[in-house]
Amino acid sequence: MFKRLWLIFGPVLVAIGLVITVIFLVPTTQSHDLDAEKRAATSLTPIVFKNAALKRQALSDKQHRFVPFFGSSEWQRFDEMHPSVLAEGYHRNYRPFLLGLKGAESLTHYFGMQQIKQQLKNKQAVFVISPQWFIREGQFPGAFEYYYSGDQAYHFLQNVTGSVADRYAAQRFLKMMPESSVRQYMEKVAHGKALSAFELRQINLLEELSDREDSLFAGLQTGNNFTKRVQPRAQKLPQSYNVTTLKARATRLGEEQTTNNPFEILNSFYSKRVKRDLPKLKDSQKNFNYLKSPEYGDLQLVLNEFAKNKTDVMFVIPPVNTHWQAYTGLNADMYEKTVEKIRYQLQSQGFDQITDLSKRGSEPYFMQDTIHLGWNGWLAFDQRVNHFLTTHQATPNYHLNNHFFTQQWAQTENIPNQD
Repeated sequence: MFKRLWLIFGPVLVAIGLVITVIFLVPTTQSHDLDAEKRAATSLTPIVFKNAALKRQALSDKQHRFVPFFGSSEWQRFDEMHPSVLAEGYHRNYRPFLLGLKGAESLTHYFGMQQIKQQLKNKQAVFVISPQWFIREGQFPGAFEYYYSGDQAYHFLQNVTGSVADRYAAQRFLKMMPESSVRQYMEKVAHGKALSAFELRQINLLEELSDREDSLFAGLQTGNNFTKRVQPRAQKLPQSYNVTTLKARATRLGEEQTTNNPFEILNSFYSKRVKRDLPKLKDSQKNFNYLKSPEYGDLQLVLNEFAKNKTDVMFVIPPVNTHWQAYTGLNADMYEKTVEKIRYQLQSQGFDQITDLSKRGSEPYFMQDTIHLGWNGWLAFDQRVNHFLTTHQATPNYHLNNHFFTQQWAQTENIPNQD
């Protein structure tokens, strides 16, 4: 009987053993390769977004300074004023590492940050926070699961202390992925229970295996925006950095590329994404409300992580295209109040580095499409971010408030005064 079972299952067990052995032989640290790091930093693929090894490799490169730029789909709007293009073209002492894709919001970033805790400690970061994230339902579970990597949860579980933030994060994780393989651990954390020594040993083993697997497959990143989209645009920039010259160029590019619609939207975007459905989009956003959302609690998780790692972070709040806002009926007062609520949550806890562009959506060629920066918008973004990253900044003084995890805050429309 034993021989029969071995003939059936033996080869499978041997194969599994060999795979695990190979994975554990893979080093978890890679030598620095600037070209590979530049490709990863601008790749904007789910592989890079989820892969811990690729992010750690670049963000720990002391010779070439990569700075995490958190956000969502705006990073894919490459033009000559894109932050990656300007950093490359003008040989800045930093390089943006773009973290974000369509559907990525605060909760996705919080769990992604678990992979790069050491790379965030006492460093700088940029975080674009879009009011459009703050919808009634909050983070879409399908998007969270798509960008999720198992080692994010393992790193989180290794560091739980039973805090309010830990319990909230576990509850939100279970909301996103109720059938996850780490559900039993997350349920204990969500209820304020400590993980046992045996459970922690299991988690540590899984984390080690996952880290080595990440390193093994790090070379399989896809996409090459750096050579296809960043370098060619960087080579077209004026030789010397001059804001007046660049603004004139950005305006000309905007004029040339927004000729087929009255909204100053990129021609290709209008043709492919808007034109066919234009009649039914009239007044389609008049009932939108961004003031009530679980996203406010998810944002608080991000703030907690930055504070724990003493990360000096600049938050950027983009506008919407004002022409599009008027057409779709998006309530301007509601939008302005949403920005006020976000700012209060940031500033009342010491997150004072804020670039608020929310009132500039009517400026010519500030937006590339309906909600994303482009041309003059990117240039305004760059002026503030470049100054933040290249001049001495005072050490931030964060003071966290667990009230921002409550349903009361998530649902309130009454914003306290900043006094």
